[in-house]
Amino acid sequence: MSTYKVAGRGEKNKFFDETAYRSAVNYILDPVKAVYTGGCNISSVQLAAQEMEETAMEFGKEDGKKVRHSVLSFSEDEHITPEQANRFANEIVKYYAQEHQVVYAVHANTDDVHIHFVMNHISCADGPRYQGKKSDYYGFMNHVKKVTHLPVIPVK
Repeated sequence: MSTYKVAGRGEKNKFFDETAYRSAVNYILDPVKAVYTGGCNISSVQLAAQEMEETAMEFGKEDGKKVRHSVLSFSEDEHITPEQANRFANEIVKYYAQEHQVVYAVHANTDDVHIHFVMNHISCADGPRYQGKKSDYYGFMNHVKKVTHLPVIPVK
């Protein structure tokens, strides 16, 4: 069964430091792990961290949490290929395409293919900070299930 986890949940200072954009994006884009990459509201994955920082500066929101890093993992028995995961990721990021910059990477370096997402907490549309409300979370989870046609279990 697929699982979805938001990284750093419950960790008080996770993704608050000034290197959060670069470290999160660089981690997911590691060429040893990432076989496919993409995103929305960025000119290229290589410039994603810089563009996310620029968005935060444009709206005067350099303080606070910088990114939301999450991982969608597929179990071995689902037989999801990296190519399928890439198609899923392209559709999944559309959920936030109206408001946020998101970069993703499909990792195939472990027994389970998985997708990392890094989303800028600051809206590139008009500047508000991502609120992380339950309604948004459940809406996103429903979107993921529609895209993948798989049951997805949230992991805390």
